[in-house]
Amino acid sequence: MTEIGFVKIRSPLKGNEAEPRRAPRLAEQEPFASALPSKARDCAAGQELTFEGDAAAPVLFVLDGWLSVSKSLGDGQRQIIDFVLPGDFIASASADGTTSTLQIDALTDARVAVFSELQWTRLQWDRPDLHWQAIHLHAASQARLSERILRIGKGDAPMRIAYALLELCVRLKAIGRAPNCSFRLPLTQLQIGDFTGLSSVHVCRTMRKLVQSGIISVDEHPTIRILDPARLSKLAGVDIRQLSREIMPKVV
Repeated sequence: MTEIGFVKIRSPLKGNEAEPRRAPRLAEQEPFASALPSKARDCAAGQELTFEGDAAAPVLFVLDGWLSVSKSLGDGQRQIIDFVLPGDFIASASADGTTSTLQIDALTDARVAVFSELQWTRLQWDRPDLHWQAIHLHAASQARLSERILRIGKGDAPMRIAYALLELCVRLKAIGRAPNCSFRLPLTQLQIGDFTGLSSVHVCRTMRKLVQSGIISVDEHPTIRILDPARLSKLAGVDIRQLSREIMPKVV
């Protein structure tokens, strides 16, 4: 599996504004924290955790690693809807309350706590603050989904790739997984394409153009270094400060 990551060399933001909000540490709060050990299980990279149409639709809370959330057409074409990172949860049940509307896979080796809908609901009954944090996490998920859909529907390839890099940078930095905006992304070009609605050929061409224009550099790993974050933000059509406020959960 090809890994792609990037390092921010300089920030277009000033002072404390360069630091996005930290995601709330839901896993550290009682009674949720006490419930985690008995619910946690290890998953290997590539393991399918939930299939589209499964009768059971558990709530998954990520303790470590990355999950991918996707939908597929009958011919096998896939769209990655989101990545679930440490501190996030995904509830895959459809409107019937039982059937999973999504496929969830372990993108990397991961540790995941698995709850039934009833167990998840009872935890929130016991602690209203957990309920509000879950609401904020869901709102953050909806906000970033809206941003991506806008760019997939109306943006060109450079805008889609630039936005994907910035979104993941903001999310990883907020949970302490991107010190100085340096991190690795466990994604192949095909997976980046499935996330941005592009073919792997378009992903390759777009990344090459970003390198040629001096916006990023790529070494042999490959590790991507963002050389001009201001230009990358302009390509993505976002203001990083505003994006951070919109897609990062409010700390309560």
